[in-house]
Amino acid sequence: MKLAAIAAAALAAGLCVTACGWSAASSPAARPSPSCHQQYEAWKHGVVGGEFAALRSAFSAVVAAVHSQDVPKLTDALNQAGTAASRLSAAAPPPHCADPKGYYGQMLAKVTAAGDGAKAASGLSALITAAARMKAEPGIERKLKAELDQTVGESR
Repeated sequence: MKLAAIAAAALAAGLCVTACGWSAASSPAARPSPSCHQQYEAWKHGVVGGEFAALRSAFSAVVAAVHSQDVPKLTDALNQAGTAASRLSAAAPPPHCADPKGYYGQMLAKVTAAGDGAKAASGLSALITAAARMKAEPGIERKLKAELDQTVGESR
């Protein structure tokens, strides 16, 4: 008897849901896909948010260490930058719609190479050469920014 009452209640609930207008058309699968801007924002603030902060911090430390010509600080900053870039490379890439030409990956590869160069470097000039790899192709950053401005929009 209890089973029949439960089945009747489930059937009534199902009929009510259908009558109230909830259908497959309003299910998550039928919703429009998010815009490129929405996908980019979700990626930026979700998957890689903290690692971007680590990379920016490492960039600042590299610049300061190059200007002060401090070998231990430059070594440490380049290693931090390389580690952050490696982590970002291992994380999910940005949505393809936001970076169809792959500039993001190219930029991270430069920073990773600079970090790797620091591990093999001995002396200030070798470290500065390793740091220069981060700027070896400055056009990548400009190209990535221009691409994101076009694909994602200015309000990133």
